[in-house]
Amino acid sequence: MKKWIIVFSIFLLAWMGGGSTEAFASQRFADVPSTHEAYQQIHYLADKGIIKGYNENGKQLFKLNNPVTRGQAAKMVVLGAGYQPLKVSQSSFVDINPKTEPELSGYVERAASLGLFDNISNKRFNPNVPLTRGEMSKVIATAFKLDVNQYASYPSPFCDISTNHPYFKYINALYYNGISQGSNGKFNPSNNLTRSQFALFVARAMDAKFRLAVKSVSGQSCSNPTSGKTGTIGRATVNGLNVRSAASASSSSLGILNRGDEVSVLSISGWWAKVNYKGSTGYVNKTYLKLINQSGSVVKNRIIVLDPGHGGKDSGAVNGSYAEKRIAVAVASLVKQKLEKDGAIVYMTREGDTYPTLQDRVDFAHQKYAEIFVSIHVNASTSSSAKGTETYYSITANENELEDEVLAKSINSEIVKQANMVNRGVHREDFYVIRHSVFPSVLVELGFISNNEDLSKLVNSNYQAIFANAVYQGIVNYYKN
Repeated sequence: MKKWIIVFSIFLLAWMGGGSTEAFASQRFADVPSTHEAYQQIHYLADKGIIKGYNENGKQLFKLNNPVTRGQAAKMVVLGAGYQPLKVSQSSFVDINPKTEPELSGYVERAASLGLFDNISNKRFNPNVPLTRGEMSKVIATAFKLDVNQYASYPSPFCDISTNHPYFKYINALYYNGISQGSNGKFNPSNNLTRSQFALFVARAMDAKFRLAVKSVSGQSCSNPTSGKTGTIGRATVNGLNVRSAASASSSSLGILNRGDEVSVLSISGWWAKVNYKGSTGYVNKTYLKLINQSGSVVKNRIIVLDPGHGGKDSGAVNGSYAEKRIAVAVASLVKQKLEKDGAIVYMTREGDTYPTLQDRVDFAHQKYAEIFVSIHVNASTSSSAKGTETYYSITANENELEDEVLAKSINSEIVKQANMVNRGVHREDFYVIRHSVFPSVLVELGFISNNEDLSKLVNSNYQAIFANAVYQGIVNYYKN
């Protein structure tokens, strides 16, 4: 018996201290394979209680590619840097309630007291807004007390970060401490961060074993031109649009654009368009610009996200063996082919029979820096006489409502004309995927699967091609006008 206990103890110690520890850790997050570049860093942070992930359908997920939000970032850096949340009875921010969100409030209050975050105005922290790479540089450098002034005199390793950039010294501090090396010579300060990327940066800031080797810098220059015209103009879609001195919402304003005003676009990075404004270089959030090519294809280089409704376990509307999910993805795939042939950059929220949640679809579009978003659906009714095409756009807190309406009308009219559908018109409705998308977004109901006449078109491959051509032409017409 004693011998058996000794053998068992040796086995147990080996299991706890050997390779099985990694096998156990790999089960913590079902969506983080051991081959992922952030695998060790994510589990390092999880072991320290800094991240927990999400429990969905009995699985623990990290959601690697989701954008990290300002609220999530606040918690990670506060804990990672060794601070404790700050409990308050009255929040410093109107968009955070310490009674209903005590954990979020505590971390945000501590982060704010440390001066980690920019872009706080009107007492709004915007905890659910994705964090940009530029903002991240200040958050990390400040939280982990990097000597930013020491590196302010060092040359920038990134061709898109000049010495007068508002985040220059923070970005330099991250580079020269082996925390971030950017991509292809650029830092892309306006781009959002994924959760896996932020985990890498926090782990590197916490533990030197994760840090990168620092390469010598002799100055950088971007291969893309920084002056001259790209052949694209940006037309403001809202009033009171700021032209900024840098690609940051906290930078000074050079002036204001109103709906219909136009500027020449020099380049685009993430959400920011670099523009020529009255002879000077400025930056405008491209969400509020219609980008219009002055020659060639009007959709070339435009970033368009197509969202085939439903999918996977969610069939959508059905009629016998016919399902909305299959019709939607068939039509969307044909639209994608036509747009790509014209040079557009097109993404689909799903290309197979999968089920991204509504929030997944919204997040996907934001990750791709969508310029327009078109969700494709099929209608149904308890009355078999209901038929025709209708298109929706959102009205809640949507500054681009007028632009949404233009896009909706353009697509709807082409479907009615080309597929000879009854015109049920364009309507305002707060469907989730368009309500949560600020860039021009519409939801198209091609026809009624519950009506025999419409159904005969919806399931016919020739008519699916007609529907697709109509959506394509509606998008093209939107950019022409």
